[in-house]
Amino acid sequence: MRSTYLYKSSLVIKIALGIAIFLIVYITAVFFNQMQNLGSSVDSMSNSNKKLLELHKILTVVSGNENAVRSYIISGDSTYLSDRFSPQKDLNEGFAALRKLNPANAKHFQSDTLQKLVSRHFLILDGIIRSAKSHPKFPNGELNLKLAQCDMLTDKIGDYVSQSLEKEAANVSQSQIAHRYEIEISIITSFLLVTIALFILLISLGRISSDLRSMKKLNDELRFLNYTFNNAERIAGMSYWKYNLTSHKYSFSENFYSLIGVDPDTFEPTFEGVLPFIHPDDRGHVSASYADSLKNKTPTSLVYRLYNKNGEMKYIRAITSFAENSRGELVKIGVNYDITEHHKNTENLENKNKDLLAINAELESFNNIVSHDLQEPLRKIQMFISRVEEFEYSHLSENGREYFEKIKGLANRMQNLLIDLVNYSRTIKGDKAFVLTDLNAIVDDVRQELSMDIEEKNAEVTIEKLPEITVIPMQIHQLFINLLANALKFTKTGEAPKVSISQQPIADGERYGDVELSDKKFVKIVVADKGIGFKQEFADKIFQLFRRLERETYEGTGIGLAICKKIVENHNGYITTESDLGTGAAFIIYLPR
Repeated sequence: MRSTYLYKSSLVIKIALGIAIFLIVYITAVFFNQMQNLGSSVDSMSNSNKKLLELHKILTVVSGNENAVRSYIISGDSTYLSDRFSPQKDLNEGFAALRKLNPANAKHFQSDTLQKLVSRHFLILDGIIRSAKSHPKFPNGELNLKLAQCDMLTDKIGDYVSQSLEKEAANVSQSQIAHRYEIEISIITSFLLVTIALFILLISLGRISSDLRSMKKLNDELRFLNYTFNNAERIAGMSYWKYNLTSHKYSFSENFYSLIGVDPDTFEPTFEGVLPFIHPDDRGHVSASYADSLKNKTPTSLVYRLYNKNGEMKYIRAITSFAENSRGELVKIGVNYDITEHHKNTENLENKNKDLLAINAELESFNNIVSHDLQEPLRKIQMFISRVEEFEYSHLSENGREYFEKIKGLANRMQNLLIDLVNYSRTIKGDKAFVLTDLNAIVDDVRQELSMDIEEKNAEVTIEKLPEITVIPMQIHQLFINLLANALKFTKTGEAPKVSISQQPIADGERYGDVELSDKKFVKIVVADKGIGFKQEFADKIFQLFRRLERETYEGTGIGLAICKKIVENHNGYITTESDLGTGAAFIIYLPR
């Protein structure tokens, strides 16, 4: 959600900045055009003023020349002509300036027309001057005619110039209005331009400040992540390295050097720099594997030995692969694991396995001794006991018969103990083949096997339908033999034993220690009796080897329930018991489905 919000926020800011930049470009273009128009307006006003000045000069020259000629005619003083009469060539620069200032297509004023009028005016004045010089006292009719023509032409020139001046003045006035408008628009445009520029600057500064804070936060997180990763590398006993196949440059992590026991600046990060630390017997294999991996671009996984700076040998598992970086360059990435402790543990485990095999061999030898060597003399003792009982028992004294019964009981107890020891050892090392088995068939066999004890004690044995599960048949058979025999043995005096074997549902939240149990994973089987029971505080102790609660009243070896526990553990199951003294006991078995 946070990343989506940041993405949308960034997108909105980008759109806003894009619009603002577009407005700045647009307003800048408008402002540039306004500046050009303002310049054109200024140029137009300047041209009009210059044109007005030149027209005034021309009109002044025309009027001055006419007055000079009239003064000369009246006074006959030639100084009026020499000092106050301007020749026509003096106006050529003015007409040239007018032609430059006045566009060729101007309708209200034509400089050539004015120049022609002025030229005619000069011709008339020249004629008047010649006439005046020819008749200095009394002007003739021709002179008067020319003076009249000169007056008319002067008026015409004056009217033409006046009209031009009025039109130029109007143009100047319009240009001034346009100029003021352009200035006002330029001020507004400049204000908008500055305002938007400041707005963008503020947004940019805010964004830059936010980005700097975010970058600082990310840098802090990156430094902490790098610190965490380096610590994790050191704790996990691993390191990593990279090789860029384009730039041919290596990069080693700090812990890579730490595994070797040197500082990061001890040697350049290259394969050749690491090679001297590798065990001499492993260098060839490592080099060949590395070269083949680079050639075929294939991942590798190998184990080699490494010596650190102190000469301590380490076992390293190196795993490599290839990937492309953001520039599309192929990079070989390697991870090295320090498996020295794992290797030592494996060696220790192998040694313990060897010891365990030796112990198992001794246990097997013990089983053979118990099964054959010990039971053989015991069977002969029992054979002699039966002979004595058959032929010599009547000849024994009362004390002799008592001793004989004790000998007979101890021999039977010894035989039962040897049988239980053999059975217990078989549960530790025996047939571990799991087979899908019908528990009903096994329990039926057990009941048939103990039928004499059941009939002798007039016991009531109830067996409900049991499931099919995958078990070790012989061990499960022994499990039910021991539990049923145990229930038949520990009965109340004068009462017929009542035993039930049933499958029961596992309740919600039912547990064995920290293990949560369920019908999906386990089968719950309960073997319950109405016998003498025991105190619940002994519930765990009765499964211990050679642990007996009723030593004086009931015979037993203290191995039967220990065998039961071992059998259930062999099946990755659990066994427990619930009992109250005098009300009976229930043995609860959880076997995996």
